[in-house]
Amino acid sequence: MTDHERGATLSSRADGPAGSGVGHAAMRAAITFDAVRKEYAGSVAVDDLTLAVRPGEMLVLVGPSGCGKSTTLRMANRLVEPTAGRILLGDEDVTRADPVALRRRIGYVIQDVGLFPHRTVAQNVATVPGLLGWDRARTRRRVDELLELVGLAPDRYARRWPHELSGGERQRVGVARALAADPPVLLMDEPFGAVDPVGRARLQSEFLRLQRELGTTVMMVTHDVDEAVRMADRVVVLSAGAHVEQLAPPLEVVARPASPAVADLVGRGRTARLLALGRLEPGDLVTDAHVAGASPAPDPAPAGDPVRLGAELGDVVAALTRAVVAPGAGAPGTAGAAATALPVVDDGRVVGTVTAESVVRALHRLTAADAGAAGDAGRGARR
Repeated sequence: MTDHERGATLSSRADGPAGSGVGHAAMRAAITFDAVRKEYAGSVAVDDLTLAVRPGEMLVLVGPSGCGKSTTLRMANRLVEPTAGRILLGDEDVTRADPVALRRRIGYVIQDVGLFPHRTVAQNVATVPGLLGWDRARTRRRVDELLELVGLAPDRYARRWPHELSGGERQRVGVARALAADPPVLLMDEPFGAVDPVGRARLQSEFLRLQRELGTTVMMVTHDVDEAVRMADRVVVLSAGAHVEQLAPPLEVVARPASPAVADLVGRGRTARLLALGRLEPGDLVTDAHVAGASPAPDPAPAGDPVRLGAELGDVVAALTRAVVAPGAGAPGTAGAAATALPVVDDGRVVGTVTAESVVRALHRLTAADAGAAGDAGRGARR
């Protein structure tokens, strides 16, 4: 591990969530990997990994197959035993804890869900509360609460069997089961990989809502870069041996890859990801003294509706595209189309206009090497 990488990972222990101003003295990492190593018969799967997961964040591990993502995750609840190093859950060294008791305190969701086929939905969700000795009334309240939370009405689903559910419904039950004992940490290994693309996007959105609502610390593994940048507060890009290539908010990973390995992983589709992650800022606008400061915001212009300052760049492109194809606009590819401009509003006031050139300007801003602020503009900044 280079000095730069060790500094980046160790500094995450001392820093709170972006913008919080919380330091190490006031806040501990939820999970800490300290020089962790895992060997299999002389082959090194994880080599000297040092990493900290902040309380309440969603940290997503992404990288090529065989890089040690899942091994790293499974060491956190000791489904895989580390060869060397320490793993802390708060202040507790998990390598010294009773592994069975440890797993009852850590939620775990896998791709194939793993519901017990001979148990109903309610019984599956109640698994850990039952092991912990909860009484029946408390368990039933918790089961009903969690089924409601994941969008499954208890009166319709509690008595169903796993084979009577769709893939998305089974995944929701798996999440509810993992959260049943209100664990401080949730581990997720390719949790949405077995669901169809439409259902997957819906589950991702619902889980983000749920995680924000509960404030659970989540460590997730995926091979899908788009899923990583959509879901994560911070992304860890790993290469062989769980070598940390980059640890940063999603926008920074996409806009400014820290190594050729990261650039290769981001690869094709980088511009589309930037449009989804980037936001329209004042410096991107075409300003006009006779327009700026007008109040109230004007009626929709003939070319299209006003755009909100801070809107996703992808939404800005969509608005400009609608304006270009609107009746009376210049044909696509003409000078009139290229010059299409829409008013930009902030707090009900017009603050400038946006054009296709504005979007290009924003993309240049995001990818500039010295654009230090972009690193804070991942999913966490949009909460």
